[in-house]
Amino acid sequence: MKRFLNNRKLLITLLSFLLLVILIGISLQGRNQTHWYQSFVRDTVGVGQRLFATPIGWIDDTVTSVKEVRDVYKENEYLKSRLGDYAGNSVKVRDLERENNELKDMLKLKGSIRDYTLLPAEMIGRTSSEWQRFVTVNIGKEQGVKANMAVVTADGLVGRVIQTSAYTSLVQLLSDTSRTNNVSAVADDTKGKGVFGTIEGFDEETNLLKFTKIPNDAKLKKGQIVTTSGLGGKYPSGIVVGKIEQVKSDQYGASKIAYVKPAADFEQFGHVFVIQREAKEPFAETDKGGDTRE
Repeated sequence: MKRFLNNRKLLITLLSFLLLVILIGISLQGRNQTHWYQSFVRDTVGVGQRLFATPIGWIDDTVTSVKEVRDVYKENEYLKSRLGDYAGNSVKVRDLERENNELKDMLKLKGSIRDYTLLPAEMIGRTSSEWQRFVTVNIGKEQGVKANMAVVTADGLVGRVIQTSAYTSLVQLLSDTSRTNNVSAVADDTKGKGVFGTIEGFDEETNLLKFTKIPNDAKLKKGQIVTTSGLGGKYPSGIVVGKIEQVKSDQYGASKIAYVKPAADFEQFGHVFVIQREAKEPFAETDKGGDTRE
C-alpha cells in the first residue's frame, strides 16, 4: 500500500511537470501564432469596439460640425459689422470729398467775381412741395443779407433771398413754380447777338427751366449758355443760369421758348454765396427781347 502511494505521487509530479512544459511551449508559440480562441476573443472585442465607436464618432463629428457652424456664424456677423462700418466710413469720406471739392470751387468763384461782396453761407434747412421750393441758410441781417439778393453755388444761380431774420435767410430756388419767381436772362445767338428773355417756370418732368419771351427771329440752339442780364433789379448780370436743351415756339406762336438745363444742382448743394449788393426793387424794362418784367 505504501509503495502504491509513492508511485502515485511520482506520477502526479511527472504529469504536473509535463503540463508545465506544455504551457510554456504554448506561451512561447503564441508569440508568432494566433490560436482560434484568441482570434475569437479579439474579433468579439473588435465588433464591440466598432459598435460603440461608430455612434460615438458620429456624435463627436456632429458636435465638431455644430461648433464650426457657430464659429462661422460669429465670424460672419463680425464681418457684416465691419462691412457696415466700412460702408459708413466710405459714405462719410465721399461726402467729405464732395464738400471739399464744393468749397474749392466756391473759392474759385469768389476769386472770379470782384464787383460784389460774396457772403459764404451753409444750407441748414429745406422746404419742398409740389409747387414751392425753399432752402434756409445760416446768415441773415446781422451779416448784411437783404431780400432780393442773388444766391449762387460754384456752378451757377440757385435763387434769391426772399426773407431774412437776424441770423438766417429764406431762399427761393429757381425751381420754385411761383408766378413771381422769374429772372431776366440773355443768351448769345448763332451770330453772337444777345437774345433777351425771361426765366420763368420749371418743367417738373424734365427738370428744365423755361426761357420765355424770346423773339421769333432769334437764332438759338442747343448748348448755348444762358446768363442773367442784370435787367429788372433782382440779379447782377453775368451769372450762369444754364445751357439750352431745346428751342420751340410757344403755344401762341408769338415768340419762342427755350428749355434750359440748370447749371446748379438744386438738390445737391450744401454751401452757397449770397451776392451782397443793394438789391433794387423789381421794375419793368422793355428791350429787343421783349418784356423782361420780374
